[in-house]
Amino acid sequence: MAFSLQQLAQTCKQWFDIESRRKALYATWEEHAEQGDSKAAYRLIALYPASPAHYPLAFKWTLYVANQGEDCLVLLQLAQMLETGAGTSADLRRALTWYERTLSLHIMQGIQSPLSVSQENYIQEKIQSLRKQIGWENN
Repeated sequence: MAFSLQQLAQTCKQWFDIESRRKALYATWEEHAEQGDSKAAYRLIALYPASPAHYPLAFKWTLYVANQGEDCLVLLQLAQMLETGAGTSADLRRALTWYERTLSLHIMQGIQSPLSVSQENYIQEKIQSLRKQIGWENN
């Protein structure tokens, strides 16, 4: 089967349109995540911090998984996204809440927690810093 030059040009254009192919892939992942596929949800979560153009999508799924309250790393990512405004508007009070939830879950999980000592220290420093910024240092 012979291709015309125009068909070949169109095929090449589609092939090299990386952003369109990426969006189609993310749409497929989102469809699977909406059907309960946790691997697809985690793929979307991983778009932060690698792909700023797709932060809103990463935020949506980070929030979804964080609300399940089982993964310290996802809770931590959500807190960071809320603090910096990645994929959403910055909200220091909500960020503080999620940093506190992350630390609580980490403590409850004990040695099963995926967080390192340096991450735990980072979270404690963030909590203190945000409390000062918000004006809640005595709470």
